[in-house]
Amino acid sequence: MIPSDGFVVYVALSEFMAVQRISIWQKAPQLVLSALLIATVAVPLGCRPRDGVGNTDVKVLDSYRGDVYRSLDPPKQFDAASSRIISHIYDPLLDYHYLKRPYELTPNLLESMPEIGEDKLTYTFKLRKGIKFHDDPCFSGGKGRELTADDVLFTIKRFADVNVNPQSYPALLQNRIKGLDEFREKTRQQKDLDYDQENIAGLEKVDEYTFKIVMIEPDPLLLMSFATNALSIVPKEAVEKYGRKLEHHAVGTGPFTLAKNPRKGVMVLKKNPNYHGTYPTEGDPDDQSQGLLTNAGEQLPFVDEVRIPLIEEAQPRMLKFLSGELDSIGIDRDNFTKMAEKVSNEFQLKGKFAKQFNISSVDALSSFYITINFRDKVFGQNKVLRQALAYALDTPAYIEKMENGRGHTLNTIVPLPIAGSEQSVSVQWYSHNLQKAKAKLKEAGYPEGKGLPPVVILYGSQDNITRQNHEFLRAQLAKSGIQLKGEFLSFSDYLGRKEGGSFQLASGGWRADYPDAENFYQLFYGPNKAPGPNDGSYQNPEFDRLYEQMRRMPAGSERNQIIEKMALLLKADVPVVFLKAPISVGMRQKWLLNSKPNLMLGSTAKFLDIDTEMKAEGLK
Repeated sequence: MIPSDGFVVYVALSEFMAVQRISIWQKAPQLVLSALLIATVAVPLGCRPRDGVGNTDVKVLDSYRGDVYRSLDPPKQFDAASSRIISHIYDPLLDYHYLKRPYELTPNLLESMPEIGEDKLTYTFKLRKGIKFHDDPCFSGGKGRELTADDVLFTIKRFADVNVNPQSYPALLQNRIKGLDEFREKTRQQKDLDYDQENIAGLEKVDEYTFKIVMIEPDPLLLMSFATNALSIVPKEAVEKYGRKLEHHAVGTGPFTLAKNPRKGVMVLKKNPNYHGTYPTEGDPDDQSQGLLTNAGEQLPFVDEVRIPLIEEAQPRMLKFLSGELDSIGIDRDNFTKMAEKVSNEFQLKGKFAKQFNISSVDALSSFYITINFRDKVFGQNKVLRQALAYALDTPAYIEKMENGRGHTLNTIVPLPIAGSEQSVSVQWYSHNLQKAKAKLKEAGYPEGKGLPPVVILYGSQDNITRQNHEFLRAQLAKSGIQLKGEFLSFSDYLGRKEGGSFQLASGGWRADYPDAENFYQLFYGPNKAPGPNDGSYQNPEFDRLYEQMRRMPAGSERNQIIEKMALLLKADVPVVFLKAPISVGMRQKWLLNSKPNLMLGSTAKFLDIDTEMKAEGLK
């Protein structure tokens, strides 16, 4: 659902990019780095044999994961690593069209898009008949049963249970469905509620395949919540049988089943032969000529198996891609210089790499920043000190030197392709100015940084890339007199510290749950403070008032005016310091078919196909 692991850039450039961590501040020992680069060059492209070579009867998609997932239970996950795996196995009610842009909601488990009633408050949903859960011991006889309206209502209630989901409810369903917030408060007082005995005014079962949802007020964004992985449908039998073990044992209706799940080894997913989905029959104007509609209307998925090893470092991943052991990859900073280049505003591969592989790039739907904890005694009550930090950072230099120019500076929290971004509001963020940074530091009570203790920033990774990114940041801030100290944690520990509000600064990032500015501004809404998505616990009553006014408004100039006021408040208060909106750039093998970047889908594996003969030849 949501990435938030700091100076780790998640690249969700369709399945071929997987969820990839690229660089920032990489300070590896030079000897090691040189050895890795030499090794990269020394590997003959596409020439390493491995298991399965020559077997053209089985289509295997070779992907990877850069992080250990946190939980495979949909309402409990709050990170990109988990969300991506969940999207292979579970289904939400709605989805985003694979090919059409701008992104367009489509029915997934539904016969058609939900219909709104005359009261403008009631949606009627009709499930497709015949959709079945995966076979699993939790069901009678081990056979997956048919999906019904009861499963959806159970899933929504469980999603709202504060004991199950302390984090993503505020962002997706709070203040939206009649009676659901009251139900959530009841779960706070009474654990282990019997959901079947709890009637919620805004949830109504009509028949086995039909249900209604009644909103508190007209809400043009509500349906987008039902396209998120966190609201994927989970059967009651699986919850009752597995309990907390469901975090590692998935039972959904999705295109793949979980066959092997070592926490740090090669995860294996198998094709669900009963999957309900088909390949789209229409797309953008160029999709036909690009071969993206060759499989129009065919049954999904096309591959028989997905292999997902855990490969945390960039160079080993690149070595495997070059040898043909991965079908796609994001390009890390060091290899980008050697393999690719930016020409005008386009990215292209160099020399032999252009002959061997395909390249693709797209503006990511994510923002990266440094979160400032308002509970911290030093920064929380000192706005001028926070402004000094904003002036001290040179983000254009960071993007150019640490990201090979693969990113945009940000003037607001909203990435450029999303409605309500700086393309529709007039706000300018702080420009790097060392003199102003020093002046603000003096005004804040710390002339030349004297008296200011070292500032500690939290990272959600311990790899070389993150450490090098930190070194870059440390050197920049030192010029203004701010001494920075890094604390490098496992991703799980990092999330725990942020949820507990136990940090001073923290690297941070947010990828869109849905393509609207509201999803980013809710990160600063007071009631969403930690352990909610407002993990810096920023509070400004005027901001909250504007947010509440904006969030249910239809898109348009009136709404943009309010967004602009909110952006200006954030600039004045500086709850975060912006770093960048990334541009995702990746390579894929020429045998990978149907690949088109789609940043709203957690995984696009079900749409991808493999030319097995070409792949077998390439692996010899």
